[in-house]
Amino acid sequence: MGEELYWYRIYGNTLCSQMKFPQLLATGERKADIEVVIMPLERRTEKLTDCFVDKVTKERIYFCNQVGVFEITDGRRIAICPNSDVKPEKMIPFVLGYGIAMLFWQRGLHAIHCSAVEQGGKAVLIAGGSGSGKSTLTSRLLENGFRLLTDDVAILQCRPGENVTVYPGFPQQKLCRDAALRNQLDLTELWYIDEDKDKFAVARRENFCDRETVLCGIVCLGINTQGEQVECCELTGHAKLIAILENHFLFPMFRQNQVFLPEDMERCLWIAQSVPVYSIRRPAGIDSTKDQMRYIREQFMA
Repeated sequence: MGEELYWYRIYGNTLCSQMKFPQLLATGERKADIEVVIMPLERRTEKLTDCFVDKVTKERIYFCNQVGVFEITDGRRIAICPNSDVKPEKMIPFVLGYGIAMLFWQRGLHAIHCSAVEQGGKAVLIAGGSGSGKSTLTSRLLENGFRLLTDDVAILQCRPGENVTVYPGFPQQKLCRDAALRNQLDLTELWYIDEDKDKFAVARRENFCDRETVLCGIVCLGINTQGEQVECCELTGHAKLIAILENHFLFPMFRQNQVFLPEDMERCLWIAQSVPVYSIRRPAGIDSTKDQMRYIREQFMA
């Protein structure tokens, strides 16, 4: 793998990498569960800019985007062949996003696009689209006794007849500029990580949960466009399954490329049968995080 290697812990695994990941927790462990390697540029004959996924099997996934080419093999190895003009920090979100999600998919685990927080040995997933208030609510929960399990991608172990387990990711939270300013953070001290979505990285090492935790529920955030109150309800039946599918990290890409498998749907069904899923719709332009936190405590932490 090269002479200079970096060792980290992520999702309960030891990662050995040829590139640095400053947001991950370093470890003294020297037995790798996951390898991240840089492929020689001469392996590439052209610069690819269109995003696509190909050869999706448990042994190999070939993923390409504007950053370069990624090859995920055997649920163990992420190989990257970057475009010549791409800086290492531009590759990190794709390695820790799609790369990791695909690698654990090869192992039969499930990736959810969400934040995950823990309190009292119980985990709650906070999902929602852009602008739904996911980052703001997660930040408020962390300020009020919760600990961060992961941000952006949650990796779940789900088997019939067993509790759904959430694995700890790494102690960093992504905040958009408005959310960072609302949290009274000094932007000059933060790592600017996303020019397209104008986001900053915030370290959460002091309130990070580094142990796998039983999932007790999922919250899907949205906007209440008809009123000024927080609307909360438990989802059931088809609506519950749709909410889980919509937040499946790989579902949009896999569906587009017609590689969403029956076993993927089975895992979504197992989650739906195992944990409650709630919809929380907040009023636009009003700080309603206190009401949202109270609802989460009443439903999951009692």
